[in-house]
Amino acid sequence: MARRSGNRLFSPARRRKTGCLMVIVLFVLAIVVTLSLNALSNRFVRLEIRPVTILNLPRQLERFRILHLSDLNAAKLGNNQANLLASLGKEPYSAVIMTGDMVGKGGNIQPLLELGAQIPANIPKIFITGDSDPHPYYTAPHGDDEVKAEYIRALESNDFIFLEAPYKLEQDGQIIWFCPGELFMLDLVSAEFSLTEQVNTLLASDNPYAPQTGAQLRYAQHRLDIIAQSKDAFAEMKPEDTIVAVMHHPPDTEQLGEMALLHQEEEVGVTPSLFLAGQFNNGQARLPGLGPIYLPKTSDRKGGFFPGDEDISGLSIVKGYPLHISPGLGVSGFYPVPVRLFNRPAATILELTSRMTR
Repeated sequence: MARRSGNRLFSPARRRKTGCLMVIVLFVLAIVVTLSLNALSNRFVRLEIRPVTILNLPRQLERFRILHLSDLNAAKLGNNQANLLASLGKEPYSAVIMTGDMVGKGGNIQPLLELGAQIPANIPKIFITGDSDPHPYYTAPHGDDEVKAEYIRALESNDFIFLEAPYKLEQDGQIIWFCPGELFMLDLVSAEFSLTEQVNTLLASDNPYAPQTGAQLRYAQHRLDIIAQSKDAFAEMKPEDTIVAVMHHPPDTEQLGEMALLHQEEEVGVTPSLFLAGQFNNGQARLPGLGPIYLPKTSDRKGGFFPGDEDISGLSIVKGYPLHISPGLGVSGFYPVPVRLFNRPAATILELTSRMTR
């Protein structure tokens, strides 16, 4: 038998790919560990305490504290929201304001109920809805005569306050109002006229209490009631009262300009002392040193990749008005990727003061 050629003794040895494979394995492992730690971190809430300068703040409201929460989106932050409550510790506050997207698209109120059950009964729990929450009103047939959605009524039955019209809170003889921010940008006279016309048209129809027209009629009448309550509240407000406007999407400069115009026309004779808002979740997905990775474009704010931190969270002054945008607690559908990355959930205690702060 012929011997095999020994040439292979002198041919170059094949390089093993174990080194390359090891790099890939380590890279994947690093991603898995990072995401696991990130998921764990997202269950724990950081607390921010920020002083807010309010011009001409009455002495009785000095150091009045507001717990500002937003964008929970039905997230579970520990058993019975224990991690959120633990972050608050023994820090005092006099009102809880929730600026929308607290129950999320599924309308799951259980995490919010668990949170509310741990808040002292004497502290008002005020909330508005956001763009990720189910619509708060019924405008189509649904089997009964209710106007408010079932989840709104369930929260109200558990001592939550759905902020439709201005809400008055008295502190040591001084008044602080919490108002839906949209009321300050709304032409109340025109809105009232339009709704009245709609009600009259529906009542004049062949069958105003048929399921479809009946639902629309009840909704229009409810909105008229809210406008009437709001007008009465605005008439009651005094220049020395402190007024907090509550919104989900932060107001833009155009809206604030419209508000100033309405104020000049004396349709709304007062202006907010402070705006509270949510929406942006501090960018939701962030990279250390680079800030938010992506922000969807809106009509009033820049967007795109790596937009920077300006106007997406924290305290700022817009057109002379203090505005606090909550960093948020959960994961928002506002972003294309539902991941909160390198961005721990945050609650904020805002401490009102007449002193100038940075």
